[in-house]
Amino acid sequence: MIHLLVLREHLKNIYQKYSRFLDSLFRFAAGLLTFLAANEVIGYNPALNHWYIVLILAVFGIVMPGGALVVAAAVFVVAHIFYVSPVLALVVGTVFVILYYVYIKFVPEHAYIFLAFFIAFPFHMAYAIPIFLGLIMGPIAVVPIICSVSMYYLLQTVVTVVSTSTDTNINLYHVALQQFLDNKEMYVMILVFCVVAVTVNIIRSKEMDYAFEIAILTGGILNVILLLLTNYFVKIDTKMFALLAGTALSVVLVWMIQFMRLALNYAGVENLQFEDDEYYYYVRAVPKMSVAAPNKRVKRFNTVDRDTDTDTGKTEPVEEDFDEDIIFPEKHDEK
Repeated sequence: MIHLLVLREHLKNIYQKYSRFLDSLFRFAAGLLTFLAANEVIGYNPALNHWYIVLILAVFGIVMPGGALVVAAAVFVVAHIFYVSPVLALVVGTVFVILYYVYIKFVPEHAYIFLAFFIAFPFHMAYAIPIFLGLIMGPIAVVPIICSVSMYYLLQTVVTVVSTSTDTNINLYHVALQQFLDNKEMYVMILVFCVVAVTVNIIRSKEMDYAFEIAILTGGILNVILLLLTNYFVKIDTKMFALLAGTALSVVLVWMIQFMRLALNYAGVENLQFEDDEYYYYVRAVPKMSVAAPNKRVKRFNTVDRDTDTDTGKTEPVEEDFDEDIIFPEKHDEK
């Protein structure tokens, strides 16, 4: 554990030192993954499938806030759909506009949740998002979950209809709408993700030791159980290996993020009681884990500068001491 704490402190120091560059790098990565995922999932317009188009858009994503990046991704997706069906593009674009002006415009920080679902679903890593939202948000997390999952399955329905149907543009709209409303897998995912997020939030709010860790593990187990039960009753196409592997990786990923965000020392819990003129207070204080990055003192002998002893006439090397930062306290050979 001490090694993880030391690594955590070093990463925090690095982020504080290069925060502007790292924030720009994160936005670039978010934009790059978003446009690559759009080309992979939809990719109808050959003019937008070039790598340099994606790279240019990702570079512009560095200066875009979250809401603007979602708008750019929506325009990119609509442009792909317009290449095969202007009517479907009009419908999807209208849904995007309504979603932006009703929701994203007022809560722009939730824009990254939409991008995260869009990127994570193809890799079976979307199970991590409701667990993480349950840790950092309250029951209100169900709102971005419902909107994000619905939008993802709307795009999946469009892709399926365009790939399999030979009807005209007007009929494509009716077929896509019918398949979207009849998509049982979408309703199952929304229900399971909302239950997981609310359950994780309830557990992490409890006054008990290791509440965050128990909440993360419970969220992963609950996710597997609910999806297996719904797969048995509703008969959705759930791949067992992808479910188990994706959930396990999601639990590990969320635990790592939580450890870097907030590490608590439950061995130092204190229960305090005090009062004022109106109330008597019971307070449970849990200290945060923190450790200073260790410094290793290295002693070297300077063979150039020497001091001469006036009594014996002998010269001795001058000792120089300095501190050298290390990440892990290991033994090094000295020459």
